[in-house]
Amino acid sequence: MQTDKALLPFGQSKTLAQYQLNRVENWFESVHISCKNSKKFDFKASFIEDLTEFDEFSPLIALYSILKRVQSSVAILSVDTPFVTEEIYKKLYKNMNGSEALIAKSPFGSHQMCAIYSASILPVLKNQILDDNHKIRNLLEKIKTKYIEFESDEPFFNLNRPDEYKKACERISG
Repeated sequence: MQTDKALLPFGQSKTLAQYQLNRVENWFESVHISCKNSKKFDFKASFIEDLTEFDEFSPLIALYSILKRVQSSVAILSVDTPFVTEEIYKKLYKNMNGSEALIAKSPFGSHQMCAIYSASILPVLKNQILDDNHKIRNLLEKIKTKYIEFESDEPFFNLNRPDEYKKACERISG
């Protein structure tokens, strides 16, 4: 995208991050924004910055930082999927039954950043990061992972390219 997606304007919100925060804050007991550095945001929120014990940046380090701070199961939603619904998370929660990771899956594929992760994975997660293995799929192979099927790809529409961002902006305003 060549820019920080979290800071793009979206809908009636100044940024995509604010849009997501406003949308999901009533879905959960507490909501946090995971980031490398919270200083880039000009609004108040509960931020969880990536821990500085690692030199790299990756989604696994963000997940590790979140789980280490919260110390309980967490629902994860990436900032660039603005059409995921509360019903998706309700279905994920209903299917917890001893799983350490519940991953949404649509006909397109799995959505590791629309998921619920248990804090019990912290040791495995840390070892994988220390082994310089930042592939989330490799983590999912090492823990009790369950994929929850959804019929439509539509809620998982992801803003990776400028044309997708433009399409999402049209969809939200129209």
